[in-house]
Amino acid sequence: MAKFSFNYVADRASTPVINGLHLPFAIYALVKTSAKKQMIIDFFKALGTTLVLTANVWGGLLVLYSHNKISLPNQYNLYYHVVKYKKFINLHGFLLISMVLLLIFQLIYVLTHLRESVLNTMVTIIALVILLLASSLMPWAQIQVHFPSLKSSLQFPYRLAVGAWPLILLGVGISMTNLMKKKDKLTDVLIILGLVLTFSQNLSVNYAINRQRTLEFLDPNYVVIIQRYSKITKHRKKLQHILRYTNNDSLFKAGNHTEPDYLPYTKHASNVTYQKKILDQAKHYHYRVKGNKLFLTWNSKKAKMKMLPIVMYHQSRLTLNGKLQTKLKQNTITQPIVKAKKGRNIASLQFITPIWFKALLLISILGWFVLFGYGI
Repeated sequence: MAKFSFNYVADRASTPVINGLHLPFAIYALVKTSAKKQMIIDFFKALGTTLVLTANVWGGLLVLYSHNKISLPNQYNLYYHVVKYKKFINLHGFLLISMVLLLIFQLIYVLTHLRESVLNTMVTIIALVILLLASSLMPWAQIQVHFPSLKSSLQFPYRLAVGAWPLILLGVGISMTNLMKKKDKLTDVLIILGLVLTFSQNLSVNYAINRQRTLEFLDPNYVVIIQRYSKITKHRKKLQHILRYTNNDSLFKAGNHTEPDYLPYTKHASNVTYQKKILDQAKHYHYRVKGNKLFLTWNSKKAKMKMLPIVMYHQSRLTLNGKLQTKLKQNTITQPIVKAKKGRNIASLQFITPIWFKALLLISILGWFVLFGYGI
């Protein structure tokens, strides 16, 4: 790391100020350091390292999104899925009273100790801004009118709060550490008591939810807790046996995902289309996976055009009865339309991974080994 020509202590009273303005530490460091070149070099080193270690992730996205239209998940009303206060629920963006009190404490402390720690002030302000963006104070009803795609891509504004909580906990840690440095026994007791009560409430709520889910699982009349997105077999005991005693593909045969999330499409993709064209037709075919290929087998009474219950990405390759299908017609959800012969037909589907992605995958793996070696 670059050696800067100034010293900085997070909890000292004087914070970096230029012309009366508090600046983020990184910008202040770049302005004041005599090692600007080294700092910029270190930044690009960090950026390059991140790109190498995540090459398999962004590379995979490039493979799909560069040549395919990908269907987004179902749409949700953004206004109804924001961060909210709830007495006894801490899932899906709900805030318990203990967390609300923790936020109030942190805000009051920072406002009354602005010059004590620039780091504490920064992380608290950023966290609160994120929480405000994730709350009903944002005009999500109007936003989704102008940007309807957010209803599928973002879906739930409370997801933004994931970035706020690490910052809040960091800020609370700094605040309480500074308070305990004053060596006031009453303050120490109140801090410890507050933390114990906060985490106790979260623990008790989590226990109650897990206990409820466990009892539902053990109830022989309550087989499936969430079945909104899946088509489940009607045979409850069969499904129970699969869930408890098997570890193979039986579950995928007993339950089908009914939404075309992240599947390719040409003009229009919907749950209804996916259900009728693929799931309802799959029972007429025999599926088998061997290696990196999916095989479909079926019998046809006569030679005719057939729409297969599979979807094809741009990188997919389909072989019918031993012949590679190069010129294929596809419907709106990229199902291939082929000419089946009379009698037994065999089709094989394979996804062709680009060589450049395999190279990125190798680079990513080697990058992790180098990082581990460097760390050791």
